[in-house]
Amino acid sequence: MAEDETPLHGRQRVLRRLQEGARIKGGNDTIVRLCIVGFGIAIASLAPVTWGWKIALFLVIMLLVGIIIPAIWRARQKSKISH
Repeated sequence: MAEDETPLHGRQRVLRRLQEGARIKGGNDTIVRLCIVGFGIAIASLAPVTWGWKIALFLVIMLLVGIIIPAIWRARQKSKISH
């Protein structure tokens, strides 16, 4: 059976696997983003400050979680790879 398979079939199978992996990863990314925003809203709404400060607090949380923390993770991964 494997001998009857052409290189095109193998490529199609690999492409399907990659598409399925991307679909799963995309779903996980969506869940993570929703959790990040939800936690940011929850923390900002529970803070005992005025609404203006709550909006600023939410934006700072989004900045930290969305930009700075992933940048730190990437830097750590690069340092692990280089060692």
